[in-house]
Amino acid sequence: MSNESSHNQIHWFPGHMMKAIKAIEIKLPIIDVAVEILDARAPLATKSTLLDRLLETKVRIIVLNKVDLADANITKQWVTFFEKQGFAVLLAKSLTTKIKPHLLNLITSLMQPQIEKQLVKGIINPKIKVLIMGLPNTGKSTFINNLLQRKVTQTANIPGVTRGQQWVKLNSTIDLLDSPGILPPKMNDQKVVMILALIKAIPVKHLFLEEIANFALTFLLENYYERLVKYYNINFDVNNITDETLFFYFKQLAQKYHLKLVNNEDNTHRAMNLFINDLQVGKLGLISFEIPPKVLINEN
Repeated sequence: MSNESSHNQIHWFPGHMMKAIKAIEIKLPIIDVAVEILDARAPLATKSTLLDRLLETKVRIIVLNKVDLADANITKQWVTFFEKQGFAVLLAKSLTTKIKPHLLNLITSLMQPQIEKQLVKGIINPKIKVLIMGLPNTGKSTFINNLLQRKVTQTANIPGVTRGQQWVKLNSTIDLLDSPGILPPKMNDQKVVMILALIKAIPVKHLFLEEIANFALTFLLENYYERLVKYYNINFDVNNITDETLFFYFKQLAQKYHLKLVNNEDNTHRAMNLFINDLQVGKLGLISFEIPPKVLINEN
């Protein structure tokens, strides 16, 4: 990105995503339940408002995935937030193997009125069609594979691996429709873009390293300062967060880990990459990048 306008607006809407939306629209008439996989560390950033509009009349389940990477106290707030919006909520770990009975019970409970209507009509074995959806790298494919205890969808720790729709039988009653990860056509909110990059929902190559590193460091300084001091043992005046003080922090980090350029200057870029990687792999602890709007979680 060589100019300011392209830098401020990230366009990440490959053709397969548009095809996926159209394919979902075609299947909508037969879909009974929509299960949306969100990253528990950033539920709003990973939620598709585009799909919300398409699925507003369907039974909705939100799976807050990767709760083992998120701040547990904030995850509880998110559960309250989504339940007050009328969603059923299920929590899942990154590599859970025990989610199937919980999902089956939840789907069956939510669909009980419709199932009874089909039984009254003489349908002996009512079928439930369930759409599984989620942004890239929210763990959707891993979630499905763990539901079935076998690999039926391709997974990778990069965005956009799942390409086409596929039906998967969960049991004799429930069929799952997997769909590719979908992002909005345009992401104008830089904070959302930064968060999506940090959780690997969009490629970091679309962003300037300094900007994402500064965003991540500022976020941790403001929300998890004690974690930073404990792990890196580098102090920071949180009342004086500027580009200059952030750069000096990364300079100290480069010195701490002896990261040097060929001319023996401190390699701050390597320090930034080190910091981002430490954050992404969990070395700085369980972190949530978003908190629910307080107007909703504080309602009586």
